[in-house]
Amino acid sequence: MDLQKIEQLLDAYFDGTTSLAEEKMLQEYFKSGEVPPHMLVYQDMFAFFATAKTEKTTVTPEISDTNSQPFYKRIKKWVAVAALLVIALGVTFFINNNSNKISTAEQREAEIAFEKTKEALDFISYQFNNSAQNLAVIKEFEKSTNKIFK
Repeated sequence: MDLQKIEQLLDAYFDGTTSLAEEKMLQEYFKSGEVPPHMLVYQDMFAFFATAKTEKTTVTPEISDTNSQPFYKRIKKWVAVAALLVIALGVTFFINNNSNKISTAEQREAEIAFEKTKEALDFISYQFNNSAQNLAVIKEFEKSTNKIFK
């Protein structure tokens, strides 16, 4: 088979666009033994795929029958699951109640801090406005002195 055709089939194979017949052609080519040295890696790969198809497992999985367990052991599992669920719900309820109390106290503290900050900024604003009025007098004085000295 033409080397260029095989390389195109390999590219298509790795892109996942080959048909089953084309894959069969590739397997046959790599089985033939007429493989160039730069493609020997692919020969091993296709040989592995061919042997992997024929392998069968000899281990049979064990299937456990739930009915073979005594009744009290099956109930014990469900009681454990129910207890875990009750504990999870209790912890969730406890955390929600405590987080509401904490957030309410923190909220009150934040409101108090906000009011104090607001008062401080009002005081600064009042003082700034008074100072700005005093500056108006200084501007008028500056205009008068500029007229006199000119």
